[in-house]
Amino acid sequence: MPFERVNPTTGAVIGTGEYNSTEDADKALAALDQTFKAWRNLSYLQRQATIMKLATALESKKDFFAKLMTQEIGKPLKEAQLEVKKCYEAIKALCEKDLAALESKTIHTTYKSSEIIYEPLGVIYSIMPWNYPLWQVTRMVIPALLTGNTILLKHAEICAQTGFEFAKLFKDIYPEPLLMHLLLPHEMTEVVLSNPRVQGVSLTGSTNAGVSVAKAAAGALKKYVLELGGSDPYLVLADADLDLAAKIISQSRLMNAGQSCISAKRCLFHESLRQPLIEKFKTQFDDHVIGLPLELKTDVGPLAHPRFKTALKKQIAELKKNTSAECVYQKPHGHPAESAFVDLEIYLLKENSEWLKDQEFFAPVLLMIPFKTEAEAIAIANSTVFGLGGGVFSKDLARAKNVAKQMIAGQVAINDFIRSDFSLPFGGFKKSGVGRELGEAGFFEFVQTKVISSSK
Repeated sequence: MPFERVNPTTGAVIGTGEYNSTEDADKALAALDQTFKAWRNLSYLQRQATIMKLATALESKKDFFAKLMTQEIGKPLKEAQLEVKKCYEAIKALCEKDLAALESKTIHTTYKSSEIIYEPLGVIYSIMPWNYPLWQVTRMVIPALLTGNTILLKHAEICAQTGFEFAKLFKDIYPEPLLMHLLLPHEMTEVVLSNPRVQGVSLTGSTNAGVSVAKAAAGALKKYVLELGGSDPYLVLADADLDLAAKIISQSRLMNAGQSCISAKRCLFHESLRQPLIEKFKTQFDDHVIGLPLELKTDVGPLAHPRFKTALKKQIAELKKNTSAECVYQKPHGHPAESAFVDLEIYLLKENSEWLKDQEFFAPVLLMIPFKTEAEAIAIANSTVFGLGGGVFSKDLARAKNVAKQMIAGQVAINDFIRSDFSLPFGGFKKSGVGRELGEAGFFEFVQTKVISSSK
């Protein structure tokens, strides 16, 4: 079954691709399961030494991968370069990490001694999105590989070539397949998860996709980790440094053309700051250059596919229909209508809206919502079905921390924006996900605990 490949910069169809078959998946899973039998028996240090070669290989092709991502999804080249760098640096750090926490432990209980052992699960199905084609994969698969699992990667169609090229790197670091990449339609998820060789699944995607995968995994009694959507609130308290708040929130909102689960999607501000904050946001948005993604001067490129532009237009129409939103800023993109470029926009709401509770704007569109009291700000922040991240801006650190503790979110940044850091556990509350990636917690997601006890 073919699918079209589209250049987001022009909107032109540049080719077609083919999905892999059920037979392809069966063969890949058999090969990965065979590799697992030997890979699981290596020590952590041996596996780290092998995966360290991946970092070297990726770094040697950093320019190639950066340009490839830019061509496939329209990511500005300078952002793509930073993404590749983040990946190989994270791989190096994870391969140098002391994994003593995962080593077996002997404790004394009612038995004379008991040994607690952490064992890998097996083949893990990795369903990854298009917005950060390398980083999303890296942060999921590296901890899983280091703990002894193998990976079947299903990357998004619109960044398929990045997925294939990343998978190729593994062929040079280990004689047997550690990670294989296939293009599989969503309809095959249940089939793959029902395969006895598959022992777990990790998905980064929409909440609806997460629910679907969770149902399939539960039906097959397979472990799952889900990193899903977000509508991150950034609270600007009355005593905040407005220049800093406007700069940081704008950077977070416009990075990757707003296509990030952890970007600042809602700016909640004290009502006394309305006009000065709007003006500072206008200045920040004005300073961001919309342009061709391969040009280094470009800050904001197109959305990753023209269909996302169509969806955004419908969502903005619904925003205007269902809320008090007024457009207070618009920067025209200046590119052909058939391209995936969209305007940079800021919408001011008179008050919070129930309609927003399950909405996520995956585009360079900022929503501004006023509040009167701190309690109201926290209530608005927590009024969505999501709970991924958020931010608080205040010159009073103790006050900001108190607000952060009351926000229902997996991570909150104070006077800064959220970013996924390989040393910190990453994941959301509520409908933003289940489980954690990265940090020490990420290493425990795809292992199982065994106890061996002895009376003598």
